[in-house]
Amino acid sequence: MTETPRERKRNRVEVLQSLTCGAVGLLVAFDVINMRVPLYCLGQASDRVGDVFHVVTRLVRHTLPDVLDQFQRNAITVSDALYLALTAVLIGAGFVFLRNTWRALAKARPGRWLPLPRFGRHRAVLIVLALGGGMALIWQYGDLPWLAGQLVRSLWLAVKTAYGNRDTIWQAVEAIHENKETIAQVVKGIVSAIATYVTLEVARVVVDFAFSIIHFASPVMLPVARYCYSGYKYMRPWLPHVEPTRRQIDWLHGAGSVAAGSLFGFTNLSFPQIPDGLWAASVPGLILFAGQRPNLVLTIGQVGGHMSRYLIHYLRIATQYTRAHPRGALGIAGGAMVGGAMAGAFDASGSLSGVAIIWGTLKAGYSAVAIASIIAAVRGSVKIVVHLRQAGSAVATGANATRQTMATARRWFTVSAANVLRPGSTSLLAGPRSWSTMQH
Repeated sequence: MTETPRERKRNRVEVLQSLTCGAVGLLVAFDVINMRVPLYCLGQASDRVGDVFHVVTRLVRHTLPDVLDQFQRNAITVSDALYLALTAVLIGAGFVFLRNTWRALAKARPGRWLPLPRFGRHRAVLIVLALGGGMALIWQYGDLPWLAGQLVRSLWLAVKTAYGNRDTIWQAVEAIHENKETIAQVVKGIVSAIATYVTLEVARVVVDFAFSIIHFASPVMLPVARYCYSGYKYMRPWLPHVEPTRRQIDWLHGAGSVAAGSLFGFTNLSFPQIPDGLWAASVPGLILFAGQRPNLVLTIGQVGGHMSRYLIHYLRIATQYTRAHPRGALGIAGGAMVGGAMAGAFDASGSLSGVAIIWGTLKAGYSAVAIASIIAAVRGSVKIVVHLRQAGSAVATGANATRQTMATARRWFTVSAANVLRPGSTSLLAGPRSWSTMQH
């Protein structure tokens, strides 16, 4: 029976997954990497699954009572119906994700790694009934004291046998104690391999779930994207042809970052927290972006140096004044604290406008730097992708040319050998001429 392409791909992924788990286990066992790395990845995967579970339970807990209440009052509007449909879709998607995750994690049961006996429900019920019936027959017709005596006698014989072989048991214990470090490394490798397996299973479920969502949404999104692209192609001849230079793009980059940072700094909007893994993945793009603009790196270093120099200068002046006039410094600090407390008590927001402006400026600067770094990482990553595609195209072209050269040389050697073996042929030089003649 031939395998389908989907089954072949799944088998290939499982083989790669097993090889990865074994490699991680060996690296941990030989102290190449720390055991905390696979355990940290496992913790992150379990946290994400827990977040999905909490979101689904929160939607069910807070949405169902509201829906039932609206049904009782007959006050469902179109917006409520759309919200209910969206909530139902989210709950269904979360349930499917959790079900697939549970099925994937069920593969990590001990029976998959150890040859443990498995009992189904019917076998378990039959075994319990058989044991109960046997105990009832023994209680009714057997001799329980005799059976208890046989059990105690067997235990006593086992204890006597162990006492007789106490030297062997002691040697085994000493061998285990002497090789405890090796045993500990093996255990660490096994635990790391299992943790890596579970993490990869969760990652595979996430990828499959994302692809299923894409396949589900593609019949709706692809026509919209096709129509938008067709409209763009139709309107493109009437659009102004603008090709900004890299300097103009950098100015737009900086101005957009400052504007967005000011929006986050002087409003009640909170800047979203970016995961550490995303920052780590953006490092190559940032390095390439900074490497193409050495003047930008030097300018940032000079500005940071000037700011730190002025800050240290003013801190030194404040420290010298505090040491020279301790009472005056205490009076200034006390007056600032009393003024702040009075402004807070009387709700005098105008008195704290300077503090708000300073805090908003710092927040805007931080947000602008973060947004500029994100855009720079994206631009650098796009450049990396372009370079990789160019390198891949060059490698593919070179490989194709090499393959054609090898095929030509093989045909030439074949024709030459045929000419040598032909009666009346005395030279290899007839090979190329005859082959070229055959080609023409």
